[in-house]
Amino acid sequence: MSKKTILITGGTGLVGSAIKSLSEEYKNYNFVFSTHKECDLTKEEEVKNLFSKHKPNYVIHTAARVGGIGRNLETPAQQYHSNVLMNTHVIHYSHLHEVEKLIAFSSVCAFPNGATEITEDILHDGEPYPAHYSYAYAKRMVDVQIDAYKKQYGADYCSVIPGNIFGENDNFNLDDGHVVPSLVHKCFIAKRDNSALQVWGDGSPYREFLYSKDVARACLDLIESKSKLPKRVIVSGKEETQIKNLVEMICDAFDYHNVEWQTEKPNGQLRRPTNKEVFNKHLPNFDHTELRKAIKKTVSWFEKNYPNVRL
Repeated sequence: MSKKTILITGGTGLVGSAIKSLSEEYKNYNFVFSTHKECDLTKEEEVKNLFSKHKPNYVIHTAARVGGIGRNLETPAQQYHSNVLMNTHVIHYSHLHEVEKLIAFSSVCAFPNGATEITEDILHDGEPYPAHYSYAYAKRMVDVQIDAYKKQYGADYCSVIPGNIFGENDNFNLDDGHVVPSLVHKCFIAKRDNSALQVWGDGSPYREFLYSKDVARACLDLIESKSKLPKRVIVSGKEETQIKNLVEMICDAFDYHNVEWQTEKPNGQLRRPTNKEVFNKHLPNFDHTELRKAIKKTVSWFEKNYPNVRL
């Protein structure tokens, strides 16, 4: 019996790299890791050729034009245009090639601004945070397009909405990176320079952090499942962690504990918990990596690969 093929877009990104690291455990599949160098997903002809060449049975679409709040504010037109084109082409050619299952990544920033608990069914219930406006709406269009293809063609497609992902091969940009990779890089520099690790706020907010290999495994397990995919599913950390505890874990991993809390800086929203009912229904026995262990692995990888990391 020939193996079925899983096409992963964004093959060298955070999630794509994590899937590659797990691929040996899923020996029943051929994996194809597409990169921007091989295929510009904003160009329809290149997407058409990619699908014709590899004829995937399954697609995990992780590629996106991403950045932090800075990029979303500075280049809103590019953020919208590039992401809408990528998503439109990948989803449409998945349909044309009769892909059995498609998982396409959305973003937690697509949710309405000020939501106290994040659940799948409130995605379109209000405008997103203003700084993420164009990027957030581009990501919402993933959900709109998937819903349209489900209704018209009965497609088994799903949007995955990840929480605060981190891990090896992350973007460790000091100004534009997400919480964990930014803190990892800052702590590395602080230890190297024997200076204080400066952290905004007082450490009181809570967030859910998700190891990249966990979201990779969740996607592969959804592909393998005999059940139909949910319309959309939030994949987040198992539990909330206070920022001051996260910082302590990072400092422990570096064995460096000189922290300066910049209490004049904003804390941000105190809590932003996610509802895990859909995830637990479809992956009831999923085993999350313990956060401290995942932080230690990420820090170890960063130290070994610095300065040749994504910035």
